[in-house]
Amino acid sequence: MTASAYILEGTVENFDRLVLENSRRGLVLVDFWAPWVGPSLKQREILIDLAERYAGRFLLVSVNTDDQKPLAERFGVRSLPSFKLFHRGEMVAEYHGVQPEADYPRIIENYAEKQLDDTSRQAIATWQAGEPDKALQLLAEAAVNAPDQLAYPALMTKILMRQERYRDAHTLLGALPPAAQESVELRNLYANLDIIVTAQDADEPDVLRQRLDSTPEDADTQYALAAVSLLKDDMEAALELLLELARTQPRYRNGIARKGMRAVLDQLDAQDEQVARYRRELYRLDY
Repeated sequence: MTASAYILEGTVENFDRLVLENSRRGLVLVDFWAPWVGPSLKQREILIDLAERYAGRFLLVSVNTDDQKPLAERFGVRSLPSFKLFHRGEMVAEYHGVQPEADYPRIIENYAEKQLDDTSRQAIATWQAGEPDKALQLLAEAAVNAPDQLAYPALMTKILMRQERYRDAHTLLGALPPAAQESVELRNLYANLDIIVTAQDADEPDVLRQRLDSTPEDADTQYALAAVSLLKDDMEAALELLLELARTQPRYRNGIARKGMRAVLDQLDAQDEQVARYRRELYRLDY
């Protein structure tokens, strides 16, 4: 098990302290697994990776059901893998079986978003009251005082996007350190914004296609045509362009094609066969 402060081993003796008490301060996810169940090992890897990348937005407590049978019985674990979410001292959700990989961060976000701090709540209330600039100022001041709290720039970005101030939002995220841009909270936001801004600056599709026909290796044109295709809802054409660019020029703009492709797929139905196919292709590129 990793030594991360956000990932702990649950036992009969420490469960109430680690899970119930900690859940009064934030979200706790309990992963029930066993070393002989292949899917539970896969889920465990996904959750460990998320816990490390979220860096404190939720606590992961891992329970080996072979060693902790009383806990499995206490919580009615009849099949593996299984995980349960605890908040404010109570279990608030449970999931059985391996979920589509893109669903894990969504599930966590659904509950983590409910734990907004006072500044974020005030900013949202101010924004909803029709004072977006004041809300942005509140969040900007909070971000200066707590630069590691990526929830502030994330919320600022969402407010700017609701105002269709896409370029301002893109500039905001682009000014952050690379590690912040790669965080779970911000990476899809940044990739989506980059696509929007690129499409806004791009030539007409016919011009881009002609240019690409004459210079197929032109990454800027290929990415611009993918961005324009996305904004015109030509999803398959856009994904094909992004996939080809990710294959042939994976280092183009720090892997923006792969990041954009992932951001797009995360917004689509994970059960759709076409989406599943592109996810498999993306997985091959990553590994």
